Amino acid sequence: MGPRGLKLLRKTENRVSLTFRRVFLLMGSFFLFASSWFAAAAGAQMMPVPIHEFPQPLQLCGEKVPLERQDVWEMMDQAFVLSVYNHEQVILWLKRANRYFPHIERRLRERKMPDDIKYLAVVESSLRTYAVSSAKASGPWQFMEKTAKRYGLRVDGTIDERLNFEKSTEAALTYLEDLYRQFGNWGLAMAAYNCGEDRVAKSIEMQQAASYYDVDLPQETERYIFRMLSAKVILTNPERYGYRTSTIRVYPVVDTDRIEIHSHRDVHVKTIARACGTNYKTIREMNPEIRNESLPPGRYSLKVPKGTAKDFRENFEKYLSQETPRNGSKKKM
Repeated sequence: MGPRGLKLLRKTENRVSLTFRRVFLLMGSFFLFASSWFAAAAGAQMMPVPIHEFPQPLQLCGEKVPLERQDVWEMMDQAFVLSVYNHEQVILWLKRANRYFPHIERRLRERKMPDDIKYLAVVESSLRTYAVSSAKASGPWQFMEKTAKRYGLRVDGTIDERLNFEKSTEAALTYLEDLYRQFGNWGLAMAAYNCGEDRVAKSIEMQQAASYYDVDLPQETERYIFRMLSAKVILTNPERYGYRTSTIRVYPVVDTDRIEIHSHRDVHVKTIARACGTNYKTIREMNPEIRNESLPPGRYSLKVPKGTAKDFRENFEKYLSQETPRNGSKKKM
């Protein structure tokens, strides 16, 4: 082999040696990572799972829960376990409760109703404005359309007040008052809120039962009160169950102004936004009951960002006159 061949051979050997070194280093890194991961996993498996127990005795809306009964205790235990270990859900409950509970609590005090009723909204929607069930119940209080209209909420192609937090809260509290008067206790009233007063009344009559804990109802309704109780137990003392509220950034109450619109023509939401000095999305988010991009002729009471109501009053007519109606011509109100 000549000098040139020896030189080529040495280069080839160097490249092969370098490749082997790189492979060796990569394998070493992999085995080091793998061993660390398995050690961490083994350590995690050895960590004991915290076992939480709900306090006893319990009351809901001032009514005693008969936890001395094994069947009642088991229903409560199952509902509590499913809730307390659902960390994402509980954290979102805590965040949203800071925004929505103050209004519900104030209205309950003013109407002299039990404070515990606020947990019904937690169970119904997790305090989500846009919650919609498979049965087409909507809003934070999960009204069906027929019941919503019966209690004064507007539900049509333009407006769905089931999504209006304040108005749906008023309707829900009025409905619950009526149910309480009909059934004589809050347990049955809230069961009727869930599955309907006719269903509960017929079940009580057929079974000759007088208590929520004695009447045979749909499974979802039988779990209903226990889910409310679980939400109450956890949200009343979240620190007890490992939720450090000092580290949770909660959602603040949104301060707003209110404006009144009386228009004889269609008004686009973006026109309202421009008059307030804000954007289309903000107006839609503050008024989730608006179903479309514009409002037909009529009267409307809407929320706008705090401090912008004066701007709206000063600018609305100007911006409305610049808006092109659907027929293509411009005209004032």
